[in-house]
Amino acid sequence: MATALNRVVEEIAPPTSEEQREATRAAVSRILSDTAQVALRLPGGAEYHLDAEELRALLAIGLARANGQRVSVISHDVMLSPQQAAELLGVSRPMVYRFIERGDLAATRVGTHWRLLTADVLALSEHRTRLAESVETGLDHVARAMDSSDRGTAAGDGAKESRRAATPEQKKASLERVRRRARSRRK
Repeated sequence: MATALNRVVEEIAPPTSEEQREATRAAVSRILSDTAQVALRLPGGAEYHLDAEELRALLAIGLARANGQRVSVISHDVMLSPQQAAELLGVSRPMVYRFIERGDLAATRVGTHWRLLTADVLALSEHRTRLAESVETGLDHVARAMDSSDRGTAAGDGAKESRRAATPEQKKASLERVRRRARSRRK
């Protein structure tokens, strides 16, 4: 690395061979051991020891690369285009505009273009992940409640009667369809 890093976004390609990926996995494993200390040896022999956050970032990059994934390192105060935000969130660009319109995502107009702070996009991503987890938890509670009500009553309306008459496999398949629909709506 002859040139200094001066960009706020750095893209790091994955290793090109399985041997390189395996070497990266081995290095990460050694770092994760209790006895490992990670230091950078600077020109002239001086050493810089990584703190816990730097080490955590290094390990995350190493693990992703060991799995053959491309990695991007980006500062939280970088302004993103709606397309970049969409890629980061895993949604379409029109969905990002909907988030902006609904007030779910703060955005700034720069001329005729919208720009979004990376930190805001990441906060929305975390919020959506927490919501998805609560939906999954809610579905589990509903399934347990339905199963317990199936055992407790003998009569009911059409939907309850259908549920009661369904086999365990049919109930499981029905719940999985609901979960798939909920996941597809998150995207």
